[in-house]
Amino acid sequence: MERVVTDQAGLLRKMAWAKNRKSIYISVSSGKGGVGKTNFAVNLAYQLVRRGKKVLLFDADLGLANVDVILNIAPMKTVKDFILNNAKVDEIIIKNVKGIDVFPASSGFMELAHFEMETFEKILDMFVMLDKSYDYIIFDTAAGIAENVLRFVLFSDLFIVITLPEPTAITDAYALIKVVHNKNKAITPYFVINMVKGKDQAETVYENLKKVIINFLKKDVKLLGFIRRDEKLVKAVTKQKILSEVFPMSEYAKDLNKIADNVLIFNDKNRSINMEEFFVMRG
Repeated sequence: MERVVTDQAGLLRKMAWAKNRKSIYISVSSGKGGVGKTNFAVNLAYQLVRRGKKVLLFDADLGLANVDVILNIAPMKTVKDFILNNAKVDEIIIKNVKGIDVFPASSGFMELAHFEMETFEKILDMFVMLDKSYDYIIFDTAAGIAENVLRFVLFSDLFIVITLPEPTAITDAYALIKVVHNKNKAITPYFVINMVKGKDQAETVYENLKKVIINFLKKDVKLLGFIRRDEKLVKAVTKQKILSEVFPMSEYAKDLNKIADNVLIFNDKNRSINMEEFFVMRG
């Protein structure tokens, strides 16, 4: 009986915090891998830092880390150590990587590839502690529609979907949006169309997706921006550098700049997630 009362008290505290949290939580997600999601998350974090914002980049692909590889960092501790009570939060966060604070994931740890709600609630406890320290907390989620992806998406204020102008990526992006919609119909997806030839192609892809989503899900969607195909991205990835830093005048960096400005316009008044429903669902 005492455990039930304690759990309920903790749940009420989380609900109260979530409704008044300071940070804006952004999930960067995709229906399939290989669409440039992690590079986007890293570059978005960098662009927000350049605008004077305090940013935590949380590698939410907990069992298959990628952020550390792109940033060329070697974490001593990861989220696995936090979950297993082997390290405190401040021992895990890597401070000031080009201005970004990074919370690294582990790699090859199967237990975190598919975790239970109890594990996610422990992660939420961490965000309660970190919330006042950051303007933005960015989740670079795993690709796909697994439950661990959905938990981060459902908790976020801004749900960004990265897709490509190709049938498989578009189909999988729709599948992700459909699953999220079935969990919470109030969440609006914000599209970033990556690796396009130009504005016309991006708008064509977006309008086609929008038409399908409105037709079948009766749901509004938004275009956050598009990113043109840029060969400099390969050079930056090979060097393990942030493209927006090493090639600030590249097409990619220019397009990311516009997207970052659009993200700044987004604020907590746009929050669509019903936090009471989120915590009551508990998975």
